[in-house]
Amino acid sequence: MKKSVIALAVSSLALAGVAQAAPQAQTFYAGANAGWASFHDGIEDFNDPVEKEGVYKNSVTYGVFGGYQILNNGTFGLATELAYDDFGTLKLRSSQVEKDGETVAKMQNRGPSLSLKGSVQVADGLDLYGRAGVAYVRTDYKNKDNVDGQHVNQASAVFGAGLEYNLPSMPQLAARLEYKWVNNVGKLYEDAQAKKDVVDFRPDIGSVNLGLTYRFGQVSAPAPAPQVINKNFTFSSDVLFAFGKASLKGSAAQALDKATAEINGYGSVTGVQVNGYTDYIGTAKSNVRLSQRRAETVANYLLSKGIKRDVLSAAGYGETNPVTGDTCKKVKGRKAKIACLAPDRRVEIQVQGTKKITM
Repeated sequence: MKKSVIALAVSSLALAGVAQAAPQAQTFYAGANAGWASFHDGIEDFNDPVEKEGVYKNSVTYGVFGGYQILNNGTFGLATELAYDDFGTLKLRSSQVEKDGETVAKMQNRGPSLSLKGSVQVADGLDLYGRAGVAYVRTDYKNKDNVDGQHVNQASAVFGAGLEYNLPSMPQLAARLEYKWVNNVGKLYEDAQAKKDVVDFRPDIGSVNLGLTYRFGQVSAPAPAPQVINKNFTFSSDVLFAFGKASLKGSAAQALDKATAEINGYGSVTGVQVNGYTDYIGTAKSNVRLSQRRAETVANYLLSKGIKRDVLSAAGYGETNPVTGDTCKKVKGRKAKIACLAPDRRVEIQVQGTKKITM
């Protein structure tokens, strides 16, 4: 049993070292819990087949607690917690069958405890925590007539480990499920008045508890401001169109579909401007017409893919705003010049809007 106590202590302290607390820092909380306790270590020695007496080690446990959240940095948290618990009652009955017989004697345990609690967030709204501290336990020994009873106050180590959950929409409330261990409670004397001849019987109490916590001063985090979108997509006209034409190639859909999927993924689109550009081959007037037709073709394709008409606009700018500048002026031969001017033949999609940020 001592090995299990040490193992529990080590695991609890380990949890406390890697923790995150659910309540916000520098706030108080209070709660209550109830559960089922079981006594361990030396209990079987009181089962007497001859006298047909038996010890019943299981009991209801309940308590209240309050705490102060010292630290919460979003990953690790630390709190101190003060509690008062009825840790459970051990009963000696006149029958070894629990439902039969009467209670001959009992050992009641209650008192305050102070512990340090650490927790770590393992999922949204879910914390894994551990705590370690000391309990000041009053143990009352009574017979069936409450005569010749005695009581003793002793300090006992207390450990706990569990899960705590709260809904993000209700930061004030949290539920916790905890396994608690109280080590070596009570001190029974053969001679109660003289307090001598100590009986070698200081059992441990393990319990499973379900609790509800109210956290004071919790402030809901403000919703993050939406991200402003100013996105520019540029497509080579040679990818979308044949030279001098305004109808889409079959291969154009793949390029445009990727852009429309991204645009439709934004939270709110306030404007989609499609701009067409050409190179300087041909007359300026014909180039404006060609760039306008190409911009309208792309805009119609976006409309067919779910972009709203009221945010769509298309404009052709002909040979203005060239990308190549003067780099192609000295290039000889029509094919070479067409290839050199390819970057000028383009369609740009300018998107304005906002995108919600999820935490």
